[in-house]
Amino acid sequence: MLKVNKSNIMKGRVLSFESDSTFPGYELTYPILGIKECHYEADLEKIGEYKNVTFSIKATLTLSDSRDGVAFDKKVKVNESVDILDVEDDTGEGFVISGNYVDLDDLCIRVLHASLPIRVTRPDAKVSGSGKNYVVMTEDEYNAQLEKENEYNPAFDALKDLELDE
Repeated sequence: MLKVNKSNIMKGRVLSFESDSTFPGYELTYPILGIKECHYEADLEKIGEYKNVTFSIKATLTLSDSRDGVAFDKKVKVNESVDILDVEDDTGEGFVISGNYVDLDDLCIRVLHASLPIRVTRPDAKVSGSGKNYVVMTEDEYNAQLEKENEYNPAFDALKDLELDE
C-alpha cells in the first residue's frame, strides 16, 4: 500500500513513485478477477486547481470473458493522466478521493479498470450459436422462426368444438 499525503502535492514540484505489486488485500471488481503482476510509475503534481497523477502501468490481468465468464490472462499497458478531486466537480471527470491521503495502489487499480472496454472478450473466443436459455441468430433467421411459429396448425381445429364455460 503506497499512500501519499495530499498536502505534499504542490505546484512546480513533481513527486515520482514506482511500485511492483499484485495488490493483495484489495477488492477487485468485474471483469478483473486477479492481477498476476503489475509495475507502475506515478508522477504526482498540482496543475492549476487540480492535483494530477500521471500513470505508466504494465500489468498482466486475469479477466472474465463477458460472453461466457471464462477466465483468461491479458497483458495491458496503460499511460493515463487523471485528476484527483476532494469532491465531484461540474465536469464529472477525475477520481474523487476523500481524506488526506492518496492510495496509489488503489488508484492504479481504478485506472486499470477504467481502461478496459465495456465488453471484455478473449481474443481466441468464438461466439457460440446457442447455450442455456439463449440462441444467437441473425435477424432473417429470427423472422423465419416467427413466421413458422405463426403458421396455421390444423391440430387446433379440434379446439373449436369444445364448449368452455365463459
